[in-house]
Amino acid sequence: MSSTTTIGRIICFIGFIFLAHASYSTYEHLSYLKAVERVERELPLDIKLETLSSVAIFSLGVALVAGSLKEIYVKSEMAKKTIDLVDTRPSFIVFNHRGRVLKNSKQ
Repeated sequence: MSSTTTIGRIICFIGFIFLAHASYSTYEHLSYLKAVERVERELPLDIKLETLSSVAIFSLGVALVAGSLKEIYVKSEMAKKTIDLVDTRPSFIVFNHRGRVLKNSKQ
């Protein structure tokens, strides 16, 4: 495992912890509002900022953990395959054919 992958996993873990804390803070805030019988339409700014920053941190960690990107061209994918793998189509294989009928009619 490379150092970039290890650092990426650590960053993912930190982002996940921050996101869990933001969700817990949201739960506590809504519970408090329910207890004091107040109705507010929006969450506090600090919870919103914590949620957005945790998602950004987690996304950075995922980008570091992910491997190199593959080409999207069919040409590069087809260069790796043989003609036998490409031309084989199981939907055209028929096991119920008329060979045994023809064999029985010749006798």
